[in-house]
Amino acid sequence: MTDPLGRSRARQLFPFAFAMVLGVGWAGREVVFAADRAALLHSATVNLGAVEMKEFKADDKSVGKLGIYLSGDTPASTKFVTGRLVLDAGKSPHPPHAHPEEEVMIIESGTGEIFCDGKTTPVGPGSVMYTTPQSSHGIVNTGDKPIVFYFIKWASKPNG
Repeated sequence: MTDPLGRSRARQLFPFAFAMVLGVGWAGREVVFAADRAALLHSATVNLGAVEMKEFKADDKSVGKLGIYLSGDTPASTKFVTGRLVLDAGKSPHPPHAHPEEEVMIIESGTGEIFCDGKTTPVGPGSVMYTTPQSSHGIVNTGDKPIVFYFIKWASKPNG
């Protein structure tokens, strides 16, 4: 025979235990959400002196120096990255390629050629390239001095 008092106590403990499980689950979700928000890039100004320029290789051969200013997700985009590449004379960082991100490239100094969406264009200081997602593009330094350019890539977040 079941003890009526035991069943009554179980009925009282169940809502409390259920509420505790929901509370722990909610708290865990909030911690994850807060961590995701903390990982987002925030408004900032980055001076060139704060950017570590590292050797950049293509096919295991040095082609220049690369520095990344910012990289990560933003409130409205994902895979955001902005950097600076000092590309040695006669070099290319990689063959023409395509990726899901949009990209802007701004030439600071030097001369070269940018292949973008089927067309090759001579470029120099002040030239800008923009490419849509999945459009083939690439750059070659055609000069006898390094070509220095900045790039910005990003992908829109869904509903962003």
